[in-house]
Amino acid sequence: MDFISIFGAISAQIHIAEYAAEVPWYFVILAVVLVAFPVTYTVIPSIINFVRVKNLFDNPNDRASHTSAVPTLGGAAVFLGMIVPTTLFGDLGFDHEFKFIISGLLILFFAGIKDDILIISVRTKLISEIIAILIVVFLGNIRVTDFHGFFGIHELPYIISILFTMFMFVVVINGFNLIDGIDGLASGVGMLSLTGLGIWFIISDDLSYAAFCFSTVAALAAFFRFNVFSKTNKIFLGDTGSLIIGMVVTVFTIRFLEGSLTHPLGSLLVSAPAIAIGLLIVPLIDTLRVFTLRISIGKSPFVADRMHMHHKLLDLGLNHLHSTLLILAYNLVILGMALAMRGLGNIKILMIILPTAAFLSSVPGIILRYKRNLHYPKPKTRATWPKGWIIPDTLIYLMGERNMVHNELALDFGGKDTMNSSSGNTDYKMSDDRDYVESDVEIYPD
Repeated sequence: MDFISIFGAISAQIHIAEYAAEVPWYFVILAVVLVAFPVTYTVIPSIINFVRVKNLFDNPNDRASHTSAVPTLGGAAVFLGMIVPTTLFGDLGFDHEFKFIISGLLILFFAGIKDDILIISVRTKLISEIIAILIVVFLGNIRVTDFHGFFGIHELPYIISILFTMFMFVVVINGFNLIDGIDGLASGVGMLSLTGLGIWFIISDDLSYAAFCFSTVAALAAFFRFNVFSKTNKIFLGDTGSLIIGMVVTVFTIRFLEGSLTHPLGSLLVSAPAIAIGLLIVPLIDTLRVFTLRISIGKSPFVADRMHMHHKLLDLGLNHLHSTLLILAYNLVILGMALAMRGLGNIKILMIILPTAAFLSSVPGIILRYKRNLHYPKPKTRATWPKGWIIPDTLIYLMGERNMVHNELALDFGGKDTMNSSSGNTDYKMSDDRDYVESDVEIYPD
């Protein structure tokens, strides 16, 4: 029996399960994984060849962290790998929302493809995101309806629910766009988050969402192999991939939050919002930290720089893989803390994990500042910012604004759109923070 016959037989058996409801959960999960991984793994070399023929590379510049031209359309393979098995095997338990999820993902897919190839404006990308989110939230009715008693708030008014859910989508989508700065980070955090959510969906007997989760995990795993380990067929996720990962992770997180309210097992997760934050702590805390630092020193939050945690790890001498693994370990520690304290309530958990996460995310920058102080103990002058602010020397070091390039440390107050060195994104970006920024004010070491 050939592969197509086997494939058809599996599909028929699973669709019969729509009526018989007797197919084991592990059979469905195994089916989507065994389709998603090889589909993505097979498609990626074809995409790389297409990019080579059409010369659609992310070419390195003098500020990029990669040294050779790399394709940026890995997100297209991930999208195909997660959609094919989910459509074939995993859509049996969706109500009406599945077609709207796919519609929203298609909009982000084409917006990401265009940005990876031609580069689109900030406004166009944001409009595309909002249209996709509106389809999912309004037509799919995928929204946060309850705050789980957070700050004494339970059920939300409809308008507040819509606005908060849209804000949540924007934050998480662009958070993944931001952390896509080194090999394997966005895909690794995506796999970690989706695996945790998928396990919950299996436990709570939400098989369709579990299948969707694990098909995405399998597709990302295939991409991870090429992105991190391949020497000859390396490929980046691109805006296509980071936008899609952010969208599906947000959809599944909302499903988790809503399901924990009604499912009998939801009593085990009385602090579901805090656990969700622990699961997404890397994109959330890194975005919050970087935006806060940029605004506090009078810069636009969207200007490209090297303030991110993964940049600090690279500057400390770690390679991409080691930096990614360290950040994933950090994510697991925060998530483990949230799960261990799940009975304390959302506020108490967040009062513990958020300061801990913020401190741990700052440790690489503090170590880097200490090492730089050993070489350049005291600058001759303080930097006077355009608005007349005087920033203490130690704060300048702490914020990571001093980049050592040929023994000169530079600060920048204006920013240009720059190419993303790992996924071909531009500085809308809220996504591209891998590049050094040229200096208007220079601080020279003694």
